[in-house]
Amino acid sequence: MPAAHQAGRQAGALHGHPELHQLGGAMKLLLQEQVKGLGEPGDVVDVADGYGRNYLLPERLAVPNTPENRRRIETQKLLQLQREAERRELAEAVAKSLKNALLQVYMKAQADGSLYGAVTAAVVVEVVEKAKGLNIEERWVQLEAPLKKIGDYDISLKMPGENACTFKLTVLPEDEA
Repeated sequence: MPAAHQAGRQAGALHGHPELHQLGGAMKLLLQEQVKGLGEPGDVVDVADGYGRNYLLPERLAVPNTPENRRRIETQKLLQLQREAERRELAEAVAKSLKNALLQVYMKAQADGSLYGAVTAAVVVEVVEKAKGLNIEERWVQLEAPLKKIGDYDISLKMPGENACTFKLTVLPEDEA
């Protein structure tokens, strides 16, 4: 391969694809992720060559602004909106079902009422699933600290959107089961 041709190929590799560039050295990219101070997924942005080539493209935060990539990003945005809508519907159903509910959990306890283990968010998720048949996410459960004593507790769930609810959870010693 002639040296001049090889040098031209290397220069092309260093400067990126010609479709990415505009006049004045700016690069036109389509964001795949939210980039603070730049935009949201699906936004077409003009960025400096170095920023695009050395950060946005390698980190897969952006892709070249082509019709195919625009269609793919739009499809991803629609799927994301559907997932969020489904999650909101689930959250509304959970809030309606659990509002003012009274649930119980049996745990191994000492004579003084302290538990051998603790009631964590994961335990609350299991109790809700067994008692109500609802699949809730552990991150929805708002516990300041794991529950370590027998007694009645108000458990708060903070779900996607503006959905929240509180229900009573009674922790009982296992020997009362």
